[in-house]
Amino acid sequence: MGLAALLSWPAVALAQDAKAQPEPRNVLRPSNSDENIKSINDDYDRDLLQLERRRLERLGRLAGRQTPADAALTYEQLFRLAIASNMFRDAEPAAVTVVSSGSPSLLTRALAHLVKVVAQADRGAYEQSLESLRQAVAERDKAARSGSPRAELSTAEVVGICDAYYQRLIHAAQYDKARQALEMVLAQTQNPVVKEFLSRRLKRLDQVGKPAAAIRGTDVDGKPFDLAAARGKVVLVVFWASWSLPSGAEIDLLLQVLESHKGRGFQIVGINLDTLQDDGAKLETVMPNIRHFLLDHNVTWPTLINGPGDKDYAGAYGITEIPANVLVARDGTVADIDLVAKNLEATIARVIGE
Repeated sequence: MGLAALLSWPAVALAQDAKAQPEPRNVLRPSNSDENIKSINDDYDRDLLQLERRRLERLGRLAGRQTPADAALTYEQLFRLAIASNMFRDAEPAAVTVVSSGSPSLLTRALAHLVKVVAQADRGAYEQSLESLRQAVAERDKAARSGSPRAELSTAEVVGICDAYYQRLIHAAQYDKARQALEMVLAQTQNPVVKEFLSRRLKRLDQVGKPAAAIRGTDVDGKPFDLAAARGKVVLVVFWASWSLPSGAEIDLLLQVLESHKGRGFQIVGINLDTLQDDGAKLETVMPNIRHFLLDHNVTWPTLINGPGDKDYAGAYGITEIPANVLVARDGTVADIDLVAKNLEATIARVIGE
C-alpha cells in the first residue's frame, strides 16, 4: 500500500467553533475616486485569504487544547480546509505537530503527511519534500502490514493532491524529483483512475529534453505551419479551447510576452481543442466559436485545430487538461512544460538566451 491508499480514507465532518469573535483588522482601502471593479475584487480576495488564514490558526490552537481524539477531528478539518484553499504552508505547523507527535486517527496522520509534503515544495525544500513523501509511504506500508484498518478518500481528492504536488515541482523545473514522486506513487496505487492520471503526467515529463513532437498542418486562415521549419526559434505551443475561461485570461499575458521578445527569435502557435468537447464536436459546429474567440482576444499567432491521426497534436504531447503549454527550444527539443504566470516570462527569457 502507498500514497494513493494513504490518501484514501473517508472525510469526517466537524463543526467549527462558533463562539470566537472576529479579530480586528487594519486594512488600507483605496479612496472612492480610485475604486474600480479590480480593486474591489482584489480587496475581497485579500480579506477572504486573511479569514481563511485566521480560521486555520484558530483550529490549530483549538486542537492544541483538546484530547487526542478530539484534536484528531479538528486537525482533519484544518488539513482539509488547507488543501481545498491551496494554503499548504499555512497548515504546515499543524502538519509538523501531527507528524512528529502522532494521532490516533490514521486519516489525520495521512493528511498531515501530505500537507507537509506539498508545503515543503511550496517553500522550495524539494529534497526534504521528496523525503517526506518517502516517509509517508513507508508509514502507510507499515500500518498496512500490521493489519490496521483502511478507509478511502474519493478518487478526485487523490488526484487533486497529487496534481498539487506535481504542479509545484514542475513550475520550479524540478523534473527529476517530480518523476521520482510520480513513479513512487504509481508503483503503490491500485486505483485505475489514479494510475491513468499519474501515467499521463509521466508522459508529459518524459518529453522534457527530447525532440518535440511534430506539428504540421494548416492554420485557421489557411496558411501552412510546420514546427520543424521554426527550428532556430523558441516556440511556445499553447493548447486552448474557446469554452475555457483560463484560456481567455492568459491571452493578455501571452501578448505581452510576445511583444517583449519581438525580434529575438520567439513565436507562439496555438492548438485549439474545441473538437474534443463532448466526445468529438464537428469542426463546422465549433469553428464560429473559435474565430469569435480569436477576434475578441486579438490573437495574432497561427492557430491549428486539433484533429485525428497526425493532426492529434494534443495526443502527441499528452495533453488531457487545459490550459497547457509546451516550450520548444531553438534546437527543437522540449525545454519546459506547463508554464504559468509566475514563471512564464523568466523561463522564456532563459531559453531564448537573454
